Amino acid sequence: MQMQYTMSNNQPIKLHEALQRMRELTELNIPFSFGFYTCNTTNGTSDGYKVVSKGLLRVGYRDNQSGKANVLIGYIDVQKEDKNRWFYIPLLMMFNGVKVIP
Repeated sequence: MQMQYTMSNNQPIKLHEALQRMRELTELNIPFSFGFYTCNTTNGTSDGYKVVSKGLLRVGYRDNQSGKANVLIGYIDVQKEDKNRWFYIPLLMMFNGVKVIP
């Protein structure tokens, strides 16, 4: 069975489906684009909306490492030197040009 990764820009994708597809593409080492709102809970700040044009997921925190392990996703920005970053799952808004919905 061949997986299809092209999606219609007219049809939104559910959050859990977007994360699953991101994981599948990461396993195949195929970069994808995604957009999210930044959030720094320590400082109570945001740098607004960020788009990563070529990213892959990476290993995140274990439950015993952080209380935010269930809401933070680790990723690598393939095009930047400072690669290891995080985003909050509920703030994911776009995956490969498709709107993400809860």
